[in-house]
Amino acid sequence: ELRALNDSIRNNNVLQSIAELRGKFDFEQELAKSKAEQALKDAIVQKEIEREKLLRNLFFVGFIIVVIFAGLFLNQRNKVSKEKKRSDELLLNILPAITAEELKSTGSAAAKMFSNVTVIFTDFKGFTQIAEKISAKELVSELNECFAAFDDICKRNNLEKIKTIGDAYM
Repeated sequence: ELRALNDSIRNNNVLQSIAELRGKFDFEQELAKSKAEQALKDAIVQKEIEREKLLRNLFFVGFIIVVIFAGLFLNQRNKVSKEKKRSDELLLNILPAITAEELKSTGSAAAKMFSNVTVIFTDFKGFTQIAEKISAKELVSELNECFAAFDDICKRNNLEKIKTIGDAYM
């Protein structure tokens, strides 16, 4: 009976050890499972953060591209506007305003009949000799000053300048 009691105690001790090991194993399994779940949650959160950063960066890059294109568009529009203004000024330099407007709007200008007109031609006396003695820059400056005065006289008297050629003003 002592032997049976010893065997029984030993069996109880073994069963108790097995139960303890089983408890430790289950605890470690639960802990590993919990750590794995947490790692998965952390990875999901990290991916979401990366996705949000990517979206933010894409939005920022897109915004910069839009700003660049808007700047280029405005710059090009300003250039076109300046060139149109320059073209209009050149056209008005060689044509009366009414004719220039008609040409711009319809693509052609109809001939008009005027019963009373006066045409004046100017020419600077000694222009060739003067042109030989001064620089091209000075010559153009002098012509510009004189032609600006003629333009002012025409404007004040509601006259039309037809054209300038060299030192001639028509």
